[in-house]
Amino acid sequence: MWNMPSIRKLISILLLISGCASFEPGLRLQELHKPRHPTAKAVQEGVEVAVEEFWSRAKSEMMFDADLASEGVLSLLVRVQNTGTERYVAKKSDMKVHLDGQPLVALDPRDAARQAATSEYAGKALGWTIAAGPFAILLWPVTIGASAVHTHGVNRRIESYFEAASYQDALLAPKQSAVGFVYFKRPDNAKNLEPLTVEMELVRDADGRKLSYKFHIPPLVASK
Repeated sequence: MWNMPSIRKLISILLLISGCASFEPGLRLQELHKPRHPTAKAVQEGVEVAVEEFWSRAKSEMMFDADLASEGVLSLLVRVQNTGTERYVAKKSDMKVHLDGQPLVALDPRDAARQAATSEYAGKALGWTIAAGPFAILLWPVTIGASAVHTHGVNRRIESYFEAASYQDALLAPKQSAVGFVYFKRPDNAKNLEPLTVEMELVRDADGRKLSYKFHIPPLVASK
């Protein structure tokens, strides 16, 4: 028979276990501004646009501490660097991604976080509770509730992180740059992203003239 001190002790242990949830990306946001090796890049009139995929499990976990592709999110790092003499408008809405000719749906940063990281961390919290052993099952509502409260806090941090890492619309003067992630919904049952194309338009601020970029990304294999 369980007495109250024993139950309180068990609850404390389980709360400690559920509190082990964390969000620890291996790459800091500041590091995105350092030179990197993009998947594809092109230069027009002194304006360079570079695209780097973060589709693989290793790269995704390094940046987001979660395997986004397995949860239906394609993340692309976009960098626009103006080394020319004119100002250009670089907007996220002017970035398009197509798979085999079909457009992919763009995701708001918080929607991408909710679709990908939220479910993964909820699963981890549940896993930690189960790992506590058979005694945890006896207090299932308590342990699940404790995990849910903690996971909610972690998920809020994840949403803020996705938003901070996202590409922001910019008016780029000479020697200025913009860098950030754009998120797209992964097609259902997609195993390989081939052919994947990324298109972007920049608008010259002085006269509205457009620069068009189009990239063919090498074959990408989806996480299982």
